[in-house]
Amino acid sequence: MDYLRGPLYLDIASKGLCLAGVVLMIFGQGGWFAVGVFAVVIGVLFGAWSMVVARRMRRRERDGVDPL
Repeated sequence: MDYLRGPLYLDIASKGLCLAGVVLMIFGQGGWFAVGVFAVVIGVLFGAWSMVVARRMRRRERDGVDPL
C-alpha cells in the first residue's frame, strides 16, 4: 500500500484539472473556454495515467515481480 501514494496524487491532480477546466468553460469568456477544454483534456490524460500506474502497482504487489 505504500506505493499507491503516486497514483493517489495523480488522481487528485486529474480531478482538480477537470474541475478547474469545467469552471473555466462555464464562467470564462473569450479564449478562456479553450483553456478550460485544454485543462479537461490534460486532466483526463492524468486520470488515465493514474489508472495505469495503480494497476501496475497492484499487479506487482500481488505477483511479487515487475510486470515490465
